[in-house]
Amino acid sequence: MKTEHREYRSILAVNIGLGANILLAALKTAVGIVGHSPALLADGINSTSDVAYYIVVRVFIGLAHKPADDEHPYGHRQLESIAAIVVGAFVLTTAVAIFWDAVNKVYDLWVGQGDFNGASLGALTVALFTVGVKIVLTFTTRQLARQTNSPAVFALAYDHRNDIFAASAASAGIFLGRTGYP
Repeated sequence: MKTEHREYRSILAVNIGLGANILLAALKTAVGIVGHSPALLADGINSTSDVAYYIVVRVFIGLAHKPADDEHPYGHRQLESIAAIVVGAFVLTTAVAIFWDAVNKVYDLWVGQGDFNGASLGALTVALFTVGVKIVLTFTTRQLARQTNSPAVFALAYDHRNDIFAASAASAGIFLGRTGYP
């Protein structure tokens, strides 16, 4: 595959994911707050962190396609691998933060210090919408990753897959909360 075509497809994968995550971050955060859903709010924060590292990956992919120079006689292509590591670090950090917040909320409910109000139907709808969007993004990004053989784009595809699990868990939690289970 030509270098220009590969770069275009890599940037396309990043831009599609970035646009979708901006939309999802705003939607999930707003509906999570208004709809009284801590699960959707946490998923919205996850999407906000996705936006941050998508910007980082976009910069790294752009730099990776710079031609070789005196200081880098083999080019800058390894910056894509560094971008993949950045994605992994962000995903791990976000996962730990969301997990710890969930443990704290469950503990508060367990000892009777937390209050529980079922989330709105809108929160459930947005969570299910997120699952659908992330399924489409997973397959689209994975296909672009195979075409470009870019480690950064592969990492983004795996992140979309992980977001399917997170959004599914949020959907299940919201559904159970709506039926009366804290």
